[in-house]
Amino acid sequence: MRISWLLLLAATVLGTSALAGQGPGGYGPSGGYGPGGGRRGGGMGGGRMGGQGFDPSALPSPAEVDGPPTPGTFKQLFALTDPQVDQYSHSWDSLMAETTPQRDSARVARQTMRAAFQDHDRQPAQQQAKLLERLGKDLRKRDQTFDKSLSFLTADQRKQYDNWKKEQKKAEEDQRQQRFRGNSGDGPPGSS
Repeated sequence: MRISWLLLLAATVLGTSALAGQGPGGYGPSGGYGPGGGRRGGGMGGGRMGGQGFDPSALPSPAEVDGPPTPGTFKQLFALTDPQVDQYSHSWDSLMAETTPQRDSARVARQTMRAAFQDHDRQPAQQQAKLLERLGKDLRKRDQTFDKSLSFLTADQRKQYDNWKKEQKKAEEDQRQQRFRGNSGDGPPGSS
């Protein structure tokens, strides 16, 4: 049971750390949403680990922690006009100012969880994972409210943005599933 838990947590930590290193081209730390952007879906073998465990699929991705795309990235992706860039920049700046403490706390929780995992210290790893899950839930709500506030987008831009977010979410889910299939193709990495 302990080895299964460690393998499952390792797959989650290793997978999210791979996404964390992405830069502007992948819309990672400086660009938001990234190839792994959007809500992490699905479960890992059907739910929570043990009575006190957590659901790794509920942990926010590094791209979710980073937040929506920066104004420059958003302008490039969706061909915003100058007035639209000004509106997006104002909204984005406000969101990031309000959520920076939570985003920073989520990054620290992820690092602390990884360190506890590497030390094979289950309880602190679970505590940090639960904290990260709560922070991620709050950040998702705030990002959804932000998305709804983008009323200045044209119908075509809104459709492109919604489709882009779906593609990012699907790409992340595909990557997550590949990581959990591991080398054997049957389970988490190292399970064979």
